[in-house]
Amino acid sequence: MFSSKMYIPNEKLKDWIKVFWFLEGNSNQGLTYTRNILPDGCATITFVIQGNMDLTIYKNGKIKRGIYIIPPVVNAHYDLISDDIFLIDIQLNPSIFYKLFNLPVNQLENRIYTFDELSLNFDKSILEKIYEVKNNKNIIYSLLNDFFINLFDKSNFCSEQIIININQLYKNGNLDEFFNSQNLSTRQIERKVKNFTGLTPQNISRLGRFYSVLEYMKFRQFNIEYSELALEYKFSDQSHFIKEFKHFTKTTPKSFIKEINDFPQFKGLCNITKITN
Repeated sequence: MFSSKMYIPNEKLKDWIKVFWFLEGNSNQGLTYTRNILPDGCATITFVIQGNMDLTIYKNGKIKRGIYIIPPVVNAHYDLISDDIFLIDIQLNPSIFYKLFNLPVNQLENRIYTFDELSLNFDKSILEKIYEVKNNKNIIYSLLNDFFINLFDKSNFCSEQIIININQLYKNGNLDEFFNSQNLSTRQIERKVKNFTGLTPQNISRLGRFYSVLEYMKFRQFNIEYSELALEYKFSDQSHFIKEFKHFTKTTPKSFIKEINDFPQFKGLCNITKITN
């Protein structure tokens, strides 16, 4: 019904972009389906090539062909997706939105934005170029890499230590290491992280651990020892792990595995591809 796949970006973009996520409908009957969406806590640039989608968590959640900015989400929710959807999510690493758009993330409202609203100059023809080659993923991958390499180059983009440290926290969830890496007070660090990401360091740490758990589950879908998983990822016990998992998915780990077709991001996570171009 829907195909979901993730692509690792060009090496030049690896510090800025987590993945390109392709979501495609395999029908054109005018039907709409409900799918569960996992929070990743990162601002996302979304290209809607065709079809439409209702991101129900936002007050103006209905989107169709165009380029959108979607603020970070920390709660599981559901979207209504047309059966002819062709959507590409450019999942930015935490804090990259702030540097790219020069706008504190915690000032974003609970709504979807367009590139025009945020005054970022870009080549709008990218949508038409992708549509023309929509059946050739290798060409689309090259177009996306070129587009974002040029966008970051025009912005004279470079890493600050705080960005590097936030990204590392998102990967390893180590709060002690993160706070010790800053020459600031705890309150100053939390305020700065809030500006850069819209989240607290604690939320970034929790999300990072959650996605590490998903990676673990990806490779062991039919052979998961939940007590071992809870121990490996430093939950206080199995009950704590299940409670945390339900917070981000609204379901238990066992039910999640049985219902993975309802979680397109996880299906994409199971199909991550690296293309050399």
